Amino acid sequence: MTAVLTPFLILDGLFLLMALLFTWDSHREGERRALKVGLAGVIFTLALGLGLFLPPFSLWAKLLLGAMALLLVLCLLPGRPNPQALMGCKGYIVGEVERFDERDTVFARNRSLPPGSEDYKAYYRMHPEREEPDAKRRALGGTLGRVGSIDREHRPNVSMVKAAMHLPLYLRDGERVEPEPELPPLPLQPEEATRRVKGFARHLGAALVGICELDRRWLYSHRGEIFYDNWQDWGKEIELSHTFAIVVAVEMDLELVGGAPHTPSVVESGVNYAKGAYIATLLAHFIAQLGYPARAHHLRHYDLLLVPLAVDAGLGEMGRNGYLITKEFGPRVRLAAVTTTLPLVPDKPVDLGVQVFCNRCLKCAETCPSGASPRGPRWSSTACRSGSSTRSAASTIGPRSGRTATSAWLSVPTAAPTAPSTA
Repeated sequence: MTAVLTPFLILDGLFLLMALLFTWDSHREGERRALKVGLAGVIFTLALGLGLFLPPFSLWAKLLLGAMALLLVLCLLPGRPNPQALMGCKGYIVGEVERFDERDTVFARNRSLPPGSEDYKAYYRMHPEREEPDAKRRALGGTLGRVGSIDREHRPNVSMVKAAMHLPLYLRDGERVEPEPELPPLPLQPEEATRRVKGFARHLGAALVGICELDRRWLYSHRGEIFYDNWQDWGKEIELSHTFAIVVAVEMDLELVGGAPHTPSVVESGVNYAKGAYIATLLAHFIAQLGYPARAHHLRHYDLLLVPLAVDAGLGEMGRNGYLITKEFGPRVRLAAVTTTLPLVPDKPVDLGVQVFCNRCLKCAETCPSGASPRGPRWSSTACRSGSSTRSAASTIGPRSGRTATSAWLSVPTAAPTAPSTA
């Protein structure tokens, strides 16, 4: 009898192990509903194992285990490719696409519209319905709230955030690069140029690099973000004659990102924005030295939307949360890009199953505190940033259980620091 039951006991043990791993991971992530599902799975598989030894239930237990094994095999079989995903962003476009106005981004409305200025008055004449909610957001400290307020403005961490955010500002003179008149374009084959550009980008620190032909629908229509007192550029139409985009992604540390919304996650975000700015700027200058114009797009200078470009460049797919989802790192990346006329070989968009998965999962829609990630197809950046401002301003909100950053150099003391003794 034991020999007959052995295959079924092995199957039951496999399912029990899977249920235990799922339960433990759900507990580690602080997911209460998933934890209950995992515990139910553990109890169910234990009951099946016990049923194998009870004659009245043995046959049913075997049938259930066999059905579960068949279902597992079917789940492991690769599905049909998603033809929409393999077309990149083109596969999801419905109707005419109007270029997005950078002035309408939540960041631009909070950072680049000084109250009382002529630009401020001009913008809210066009969008009077946004003036009151934007004023409330500014009162909370802006799009992300007052940096560090959730951690009692712990000065070492806040200082790291500000230090990281400064580097892209220092690179302002390297954003738009034209080749020197005495440097004629080097006649490189697209394959060789692609190999060299990607190799240099990875050497500079890019975790992922992809190339696409520049789709002008992803260009901003008008300038909205002002960082260098160039207020004369606000509202100007954005034009770009480049033909290719090189998109780079840098990986964010899992531990630090897991500490969100606390300052370690903001430190990591700032550091990787700085890395992206560094990579994009050097890459643009490298291309200019080859005799081709180039432009770096990073935290303090965007002419275009990076997520659609990254999708077209084959780095991943866009998830329900509005982020790029990569095969290697999930959404745990920061993006930068370089546009140029240097002839390159475009990469192909990829199908990772993200669109199908996001249509079924809805986890972010159910847990997002501001409702920015709804069950429908539309993601709201305004709701997202409103929620960020509120959460950052509320010092009582803590991290999810088990997901705090443990690095000693980023730890926040439980009590306010005291002045050193002079005795």
